[in-house]
Amino acid sequence: MPRTGEATFNGYFAEVLREMHPLWRGCVGVEQTGVFPEAPRLRPDILVLVPDAQSVAVETEYAPAASVERDAVARLGRRPLEASEPIEQAIAVRIPASLRRGQADLADRIAAAEFDYCVFSGSNPTLFRRWPETGWLTGGIDGIALCLEHALVSQRLVDKGMSILENGVRIATRTIQYTTARGFTNIERDFGRILNQRAGEQTTRMAMTIIANALTFYIAITGEYDVPSIEQLQAEAETSYSSGLLRAWRRVLDEINYWPIFKVASDLLIGIRTATARQVLAGLTDAAERLAHIGATTRHDLSGRMFQNLIADRKFLATFYTLPTSAALLAELAVARLDADWNDLSTYPDRTIADLSCGTGTLLSAAYHAVLTRYRHAGGDDERIHRQMIERAIVAADIMPAAAHLCASQLSSVHPSVVFDNTRVYTMPYGIGAGEERERGIALGSLDLILAAQTRSLFATGQRQARGTRGDKDIQDLALPHESVDLVIMNPPFTRPTNHETAAVPVPSFAGFQTSADEQRAMSDRLAGIRRRLDGPAGHGNAGLASNFVDLAHAKVKPSGVVALVLPMTAIQGSSWKATRALLSDRYTDIVVVTIAASGSFDRAFSADTGMAEALIVATKRRDRNGMPAPAPALFVNLHRRPATLLEATETARLVARLPAAATGHIGAGGQPLGSYIRAPLHEGGCAALRESALADAMMALRRGALRMPRYGERLPIPIVPLGTLGERGLLDRDIGNRNDAKPPFRAPFKIVPARGAPSYPFLWRHDAERERHLLVEPDSEGEVHPGCDDRAVAAWRTATRLHFTLDFRLNSQSLAACLTRERTLGGRAWPNFRLRDERWEEAVALWANCTLGLMAFWWAGSRQQQGRSVLTISGLPGLMVLDPGALSEAALARAAAIFARFRDTALLPANEAYHDAARQALDRAVLVELLALPEGMLEAFANLRLQWCHEPSVHGGKSTAPRDAVR
Repeated sequence: MPRTGEATFNGYFAEVLREMHPLWRGCVGVEQTGVFPEAPRLRPDILVLVPDAQSVAVETEYAPAASVERDAVARLGRRPLEASEPIEQAIAVRIPASLRRGQADLADRIAAAEFDYCVFSGSNPTLFRRWPETGWLTGGIDGIALCLEHALVSQRLVDKGMSILENGVRIATRTIQYTTARGFTNIERDFGRILNQRAGEQTTRMAMTIIANALTFYIAITGEYDVPSIEQLQAEAETSYSSGLLRAWRRVLDEINYWPIFKVASDLLIGIRTATARQVLAGLTDAAERLAHIGATTRHDLSGRMFQNLIADRKFLATFYTLPTSAALLAELAVARLDADWNDLSTYPDRTIADLSCGTGTLLSAAYHAVLTRYRHAGGDDERIHRQMIERAIVAADIMPAAAHLCASQLSSVHPSVVFDNTRVYTMPYGIGAGEERERGIALGSLDLILAAQTRSLFATGQRQARGTRGDKDIQDLALPHESVDLVIMNPPFTRPTNHETAAVPVPSFAGFQTSADEQRAMSDRLAGIRRRLDGPAGHGNAGLASNFVDLAHAKVKPSGVVALVLPMTAIQGSSWKATRALLSDRYTDIVVVTIAASGSFDRAFSADTGMAEALIVATKRRDRNGMPAPAPALFVNLHRRPATLLEATETARLVARLPAAATGHIGAGGQPLGSYIRAPLHEGGCAALRESALADAMMALRRGALRMPRYGERLPIPIVPLGTLGERGLLDRDIGNRNDAKPPFRAPFKIVPARGAPSYPFLWRHDAERERHLLVEPDSEGEVHPGCDDRAVAAWRTATRLHFTLDFRLNSQSLAACLTRERTLGGRAWPNFRLRDERWEEAVALWANCTLGLMAFWWAGSRQQQGRSVLTISGLPGLMVLDPGALSEAALARAAAIFARFRDTALLPANEAYHDAARQALDRAVLVELLALPEGMLEAFANLRLQWCHEPSVHGGKSTAPRDAVR
């Protein structure tokens, strides 16, 4: 049979690629010599030379392709004749042997085939990185085209541009601060007024970033329109540079477009005194010109990605934003599942994508890019639909004017030369207006849309729409009907509208924009009223505003539409998020939860520098509300680390979409492990951020009353019940005592003071890890009865017990999940009481809670948002899995008392060290073998399970006491 040579194949392959992107149609060379001046005889298989983009080489070879990787690496560092920069990325493609046989319909067969490929990045053939590190990515021509799109953007230049931009903004910020220190405080005050933020370093940096963005964008459009160049403006002698620049920006605003970019920048610049403006613009203009020199104003998407990275850097702007790689992962997961015929190019502007907590637009931009990629791959030129998409399909809202304008700016940067009029980017009213605006009443930003298909009358004043030309305008209504949006993608604020720690801020979630205490309370009351009108709301006061944004997403997304959210890890495990999980389970299908199983304060987050674990949640709204089937298992995807590049993020999303139906398994790119997955009910939140799937099997089996372990075929019965079935939890600490109550009325009857002598009311109030190494713990405080509170003190004392449970369990420093005191004692927030129906059960329950299975049960039930910690609320404590002492015989209860007496003074190491703690292991044997009469032969398998648990990053938290070979 005739065979097709690689050179001929490459011709067909290149032709298919040319149709995948409008910029590639005249820019893909095949089997050309003379490409590299220093080596004219070299002939790359395929070379993509898109103007103003990074050159990329593609090397192909039929499987088994023994030399294709070597060929791809050899292209790194070589500069093509028509390129300004050397090749930094090369793609190696392994061609399936089936494509070698015959040329009939070869282009169609290429479009339908699956290829193996990998990417090499580096400055030369000896200094490079391969992704994946081993093995191959597998995908069709769409996957290769997407890989090529990412490779066309130089990460080196993005990093270099970021450094230039950040340094320029820092210098400008210092200039403003120096001027302010000399008495010109009005400048920073004006920044705060214009940006609706508190004046200070963060606001000044944001202002300088906006001006730098406008300068960079201005340089980009001077070649498109008849406006003076930066050089011409600087050369004008009759006026200052700042005045000339402001006139030029005004001309752009009046005659061309781009109001979101230049209006706020003009307002910020005009308020800076001339001498200071001269210094500020000197540094920012130098930065913009240096960016132009490296191609930031012309290279494909370079400017947008730089500003995206800068804005996402919390260390720079002190605000939480979704990282670009996280945004790409979430956007690709969400867009890939939309109910859409991507080949029908006429329907794209009819698909609505909304972010109603948009920030600077990182998530929305990522989703927009994912949609436009599909438009290009279907053969369309996305520049032609850019205006329609901005004016019709993309909806964004935020309470911060600066954020809304930067969001519109990011969307504009996709095609800077395309002008548009109205956007659907809105600045939402927030708080109680001043002056005439007080007529609008209380406004909650986007949350007002939970009940309303559109906002009108009462809430119209102060609501503004960003426009491409003629400036923002007040609008009478924002029309966003319920169940009208194809994709709602958001990273909502995590603040909680309850405050137990900071009395100066009554309602922290509504403390933005310097709202008064009365405003904060009024806004909280309005939100509570909205929640009461919902049927089965997700929002809960203790969960925070993010849960109310889930209600907003649910209201707006259409049946068969998709919600994609960045939420705190507590949304998966916290008791206050139970209603959110119920809503998702009942009304959504194909739920995917992506978390990061890593240690480190910032390694488990998808947002910039939050220091807390987060989850990406993607779900499809059910079409039919009636006769809904039982909730299907959710897919928990636990990554080993956050994706490092946009390519890795999008490839990870593609891998997740192709996971098999097995209950558990591993996810990897080629031979490189990226994480694991578990299919389980959404209420089994312990499956999130887990490295070892066997632990999930063990804990879910334990809930059903069986011990299941790898290496041990038999399921061993253990009587397990929720703690709440055995008795009642104690009082909330704030209803018992307070250290700072100084005058009536007293909420609690006691003032808590250090214990001395023989107290009338002893307390186990706070944690002290070194005092809490033994099962028997002594009281540390006592209660002084407030005047007039004697009866209330006696009533509180009636809840005192010997048994106490922890709530905030620091697994890598604390030893005990529960303890007993010698006599009855009242507990505080650290050690609340639990009152069992039968006091004879106390020893058995305390033993169980502190054997390794009990520790694991607490870890499984608690929220693991902070590294090395598992946290339960007092309302969640009754759901904890414990041994059922009521199922034990009288003889077994007597054995439990004897075992407790034997171990009560034995020092235990912190929980995460159970793998090498001889005392804990002896306690395990006593509970499992002596008390529960399990076979001694199971201890070897249990030792392995114990070691697997101690390996978990959420258990050891990266501490040096982790097992030696634990992944940190």
